[in-house]
Amino acid sequence: MKRSRVSLAASILWAASVHAFSAEISTANLTLDPVYGPGGCALVTSNGYGGTDRSSFVAPGNGYYTIKDYSSNNTDALITVEAFDPNTVLLDQALAGTFETVGLPSHTYLASGTRVLVWAVYSGGYGTVNDCQTDGATETVTMRVVGEDSAPPSPPTNLAVTPVSGGAVISFTAGSMNDSAITNYQYGIFDGNQYNYVALNPADDTSPISVTGLTNGQAVDLRLKAVNANGAGTDSERVMFTPGVAQPVPATPLTWLLIFSGVLAALGLRRLYR
Repeated sequence: MKRSRVSLAASILWAASVHAFSAEISTANLTLDPVYGPGGCALVTSNGYGGTDRSSFVAPGNGYYTIKDYSSNNTDALITVEAFDPNTVLLDQALAGTFETVGLPSHTYLASGTRVLVWAVYSGGYGTVNDCQTDGATETVTMRVVGEDSAPPSPPTNLAVTPVSGGAVISFTAGSMNDSAITNYQYGIFDGNQYNYVALNPADDTSPISVTGLTNGQAVDLRLKAVNANGAGTDSERVMFTPGVAQPVPATPLTWLLIFSGVLAALGLRRLYR
């Protein structure tokens, strides 16, 4: 069985100061071959196998690492720990990557000397994987793995919604600011195909926040993103609610009877004790 081939030309650029550093490694001529030997397979998606290729990377300094200038539209990049489990879905083991997946950050903090694997993967296979399989795909992919002194913020958690007329008040627990202060939040409303994000205006960087301009009685599927000087972070978990002020429940005849009986009883007791 063929083995995967990796050709890696690397150069490290380093600059340091009191406030920031920049460290990067340029990964060139990474040849993706979807065939691995026994024990080297990796499940890329929850529903099947995708061709993969990988290269080791050692962080040259403390920082938030991400993949930039990724050349491929047919594959995605992932960063995982060096000791990945070949029998577990690779996406579940990812520290960061280019996948547009809720909960998977684009940046990951690595201490100097941390060893990880950088992957280029074909995803979206189908069926059950039995030992190594081949899809026949191959592609040359180039990228850079870049370390920076700060990163977009982590997503907020523990979202709780109080619907109001025309909107909602949303409380949450702020995620990590990743060494750059959170300056605002964005909310995204699902339109049936995607979440369309809008920045709070005026900006609000503290829980709870208010969302306005919604239609009473129309269900809303919403996520939040935190924003700092590096841009917007990844999506929060979704919350669903329906804007509008709850209307009082009309009294039934039985309710009125009970109220009237209570009034009569109160008057009777009052007369009894006079």
